[in-house]
Amino acid sequence: MIRTCTKKLLILSIFLLGSFTFQLYAQKNFTGFAEPSVSLNIKPESPWSYNFTLANRDVLYKNEEFNAEVKHIELAQYTSLNVGLYGKITAGIRYRFIEMFDDYKDNEVRLVEQYSYSTKIKNLKASHRFRIAQRFRERTTHRFRYRFLVDIPLNGQRSDVKEFSLSLSTESVLEMGKEEKPSLGQRLNSSLSYQLSSDAKFKFGIEYRYRNYTQTPRTELFLLTGLSLSL
Repeated sequence: MIRTCTKKLLILSIFLLGSFTFQLYAQKNFTGFAEPSVSLNIKPESPWSYNFTLANRDVLYKNEEFNAEVKHIELAQYTSLNVGLYGKITAGIRYRFIEMFDDYKDNEVRLVEQYSYSTKIKNLKASHRFRIAQRFRERTTHRFRYRFLVDIPLNGQRSDVKEFSLSLSTESVLEMGKEEKPSLGQRLNSSLSYQLSSDAKFKFGIEYRYRNYTQTPRTELFLLTGLSLSL
């Protein structure tokens, strides 16, 4: 029964995202991106864990035409501490190399502080994430984010080697700064993960972002791929 429901959910999510993506190309304020990444997770026998990520963002579609160009390369590091049975506190830093691709913009530093909480009901894992971030570039922007995510194994009670899992999430984003008006945005994400081995996972996903819908709305679509390695 559970396996049948997860398969139906997967088919429905793919259909909705496909229909949604087709409609996006008709919008004028629309940009399409590709964002591949590689991450290394270090989990020693302690409450602490560490993540190192290398990613780049490429513009695929902008100004109503296809135009492939690199937007930035990013290095990120997160340090997490388990709190209780289901909670985790995380602090991180992200650095974006932008100047080498755009002469009119500066490189960017981001500081991240977050708290996440996860629960599991049978084979379904639900998690809440509260994140605060500071963006330092030509101006300083503060971000406040809340994400709700559901992760579902598609081949049984859990995701074992050579098995798939489906993740669905929604995230609200509030941005504000001294030199900019507050803006609200929403993100919807659907991704499919494949457990290559006990220490390696590959993920492919689509994320839709509806940004600044209180002022000048614009939409973005991300094609996400990621390889995650664990030690």
